[in-house]
Amino acid sequence: HDMKALPNGHYLLRAAKQNYHRPDGKVVNTVRDQILEVDEYGRLVDVWDLNRILDPLRDSLMKALDPRAVCLNVDLQAKGNELEPDAPFGDHMGVGTGRNWAHVNSVEYDASDDTIIISSRHQGVFKIGRDKQVKWILAPRKGWNSQLASKLLTPVNTDGKPLDCDENGVCQHSDFDFGYAQHAAYLVPQKGTLTLFDNGDGRHLAQPFFANQKYSRAVEYQIDEQKLTVQQRWEFGKDKGYDWYSPVTSIVRYQPDTDSMLIFFATGKLLEQELTEPRLVEVKYGTQQI
Repeated sequence: HDMKALPNGHYLLRAAKQNYHRPDGKVVNTVRDQILEVDEYGRLVDVWDLNRILDPLRDSLMKALDPRAVCLNVDLQAKGNELEPDAPFGDHMGVGTGRNWAHVNSVEYDASDDTIIISSRHQGVFKIGRDKQVKWILAPRKGWNSQLASKLLTPVNTDGKPLDCDENGVCQHSDFDFGYAQHAAYLVPQKGTLTLFDNGDGRHLAQPFFANQKYSRAVEYQIDEQKLTVQQRWEFGKDKGYDWYSPVTSIVRYQPDTDSMLIFFATGKLLEQELTEPRLVEVKYGTQQI
């Protein structure tokens, strides 16, 4: 799904691993859960094995996702199916190494502290160091083990005061929201922020009563890594509603030459028809002005 050129000429790659030995003795091929650093000649320099760093058994978001929109090979007949507790090994949504439990879809590098930031569609957004320790997690609180729960970012308002948010990510009296089945977690160094495309499937770890309540959006966050807090600075797309809802792919990226956000709603109408209705919009930074 993604790669990143590093300042030293190396590359970060999102990959999978063949013949992975699980703790239970099973040998499987993993799915979208390995980050590799290779040099300019393709020689392996470092590996982030997310099966060891994160929790491949967490299923809080996956239980809420629409099975028709896990990846581009959408099965429009699968509506209503639930997550299989013991899904087949391979590219199937499910928990445990050897299934599509992580689905990493973007990889970013923070040169300020030599760390990586990944978007895991089925888990959240993570910052991870060279020591393979998680620095912070941007996701709702539900389902994390105690070690990872201590790394969760706390949503705050403009005054830095914690918001009243439940474990599913619903925050009272605030526009703040997490990303759900998100893509494209990228830094904006010029602003000191992080942007992502919040696809919105499984929002608040549930499906809405009416499908047309779904929406996607671009969103920008300010993260305080010392206090482990996160503030929502800007969003675009929520008021576009279901017409612009894009359950898979899509991207947002800051454009420094024009001080604007370029946003691609890639898969509007995906679940209603064979052809999607994609939209590419450029928005003046910090505004709703197209």
